[in-house]
Amino acid sequence: MTEESREAIEGSRLRPAPGERIAVRKLDYTGRVVYSWTGLRDEAEDAVVIHATFALVAKEPPVVDGVPFCTGDRFTEYYYPDRWYNVFHIADPSGRHKGWYCNVAQPARIDEEGVAFVDMALDLFVHPDGRYTVLDEDEFGLAAEQLYSPEDAARARAGLAQLIDLAERRGLPTPAHEMGDSADDRRG
Repeated sequence: MTEESREAIEGSRLRPAPGERIAVRKLDYTGRVVYSWTGLRDEAEDAVVIHATFALVAKEPPVVDGVPFCTGDRFTEYYYPDRWYNVFHIADPSGRHKGWYCNVAQPARIDEEGVAFVDMALDLFVHPDGRYTVLDEDEFGLAAEQLYSPEDAARARAGLAQLIDLAERRGLPTPAHEMGDSADDRRG
């Protein structure tokens, strides 16, 4: 971990403290908030960790690579200030592991408002048995041609390669414990 990353994690420990509610903001490449939710703050050595509970806002649950995301699913979200991705470990309300949803994203920013990340449109879903699928390649390709800087597009591709390597080595983060059902309000 770089000194800058260590300082970002250390500084983020002051606001809010573990166990307190924190906001998460998903931004598009222009910096506009696309989606936001809250969860409970936790800590890891190299990441800011958020525990959130999925709340369905559509009639039908979203299905990713054959896996439905249902009301009550537990998301343990890992945000890194020095990596071009974040990782969501997903479990059902009873704690049964459903998979990992990995966002290729610019390094997370931790500030007084909470955690923010710029989504780079490329995602990876990893099943508990290790199978994985790259998602949204067409959307990423279009954005890489029309919107992203060449440097950011290259960093995003490198982030995806790192995620695939972690998936193949079975090195994606898995929570040592799950916080209670009060983690709250991840909407989909």
